Amino acid sequence: MRRLVMSDEAAHQLGGAVPSPAGAFLLAVIALPGLFWLVMLKRTTVYTAPEEWMMSTVVPAVHGWVETNLAPVEFLIIGISALGSGWFVALAFASLGLLALANGRRDLAVLLALGTLAFPMEWALKYFTSAEAISLPQLVSAIFNVNNIGLDDIADFPAGHALRATVLYGIAAFCVARLAHDHRQGQVAYLVAAIFVGAISATRIYLGAHYPMDVLGGWMAGGALLAILVAVHVLGVDERARARELAEAAAHPKSRSRRVAVPRRTSTEG
Repeated sequence: MRRLVMSDEAAHQLGGAVPSPAGAFLLAVIALPGLFWLVMLKRTTVYTAPEEWMMSTVVPAVHGWVETNLAPVEFLIIGISALGSGWFVALAFASLGLLALANGRRDLAVLLALGTLAFPMEWALKYFTSAEAISLPQLVSAIFNVNNIGLDDIADFPAGHALRATVLYGIAAFCVARLAHDHRQGQVAYLVAAIFVGAISATRIYLGAHYPMDVLGGWMAGGALLAILVAVHVLGVDERARARELAEAAAHPKSRSRRVAVPRRTSTEG
């Protein structure tokens, strides 16, 4: 794959694999009602029977076998899970944002900064879906993992790793697609992001930290936030490009409708 080359006009142009604002908003419209349904389901039904069977029978058996026979794989799985932890995601957002600023891309730095909304979104969902009442001091203590008690210890839904990974790696892939004029580079970036999100989410189920419904909720919440941020960003780029074209047309009005004088043909009577 060729190197990602950014031109001077990249701030006013969109890459080949950037989704349309309408498509991004449609994804948000689909994800948000689904997330609302899952929240209502969590408040009435803690877990479904298939999930209980899977987490009590299949997952412990697989985990035990891997831990006994494939110890290096166990460490690899734990490492992959850490790629969606709160501290890693926060550092990744900060590092990518500083990198964008260093390259003069304030628009992408703002997009990455808005991606940190994944954190308060997760906190709010855990606060409102917890089976037991959570006080605000308990929530703040869990955010900073006081006494080794984290957010997943006080509320399971949604899976924070899945939510944060969806937003972080989704925005990172969008930034690549936003800058790359080669359509294939954007597609590869999206594929890599999906693999990361899927692997991180699978490790949470494997480690017994979350049930599939929790992971699904994380995907929906993260996907809705990601879709809204991408749609707003693309609309902003389109508006700036339109304003630029209008300004150039106003500055050079004759260049749009340039007429060429053609001599009139006369006929001679003989």
